[in-house]
Amino acid sequence: MARWSDAVVALIEEQGVTQVELARLAGLHPDTVSHVIHGGHCSTETLEKLSAALGVDVGELFGPPADERTAALQRDRIVGAVLRELSAAVSTAVSQELAERQKRRVPKKRDIEVKLPFSDGV
Repeated sequence: MARWSDAVVALIEEQGVTQVELARLAGLHPDTVSHVIHGGHCSTETLEKLSAALGVDVGELFGPPADERTAALQRDRIVGAVLRELSAAVSTAVSQELAERQKRRVPKKRDIEVKLPFSDGV
């Protein structure tokens, strides 16, 4: 199996995307992604598109097998992705809560009518 196919499979699993999603992100046909994943030959341009869609340098598709440093980088990428997603979800939830609070906020009417002393005779 081609080294890049192992790397693409690992990155797909790491990032939680499907082959179809990767194909869409890379601007490739899903069959092309499947061909690459199953060890088929492909052009450098295809590998560049895949690496860009996966957010990695194309060299990572040819690099040595994962070592401790690579595993740490992969973990950092996963943590970053989770934090970005969490941040977006929290931001959306806070925005919705603030909008709901604004809707519930009703202007308070004064129940007591205040009469000014100089308004009776005028």
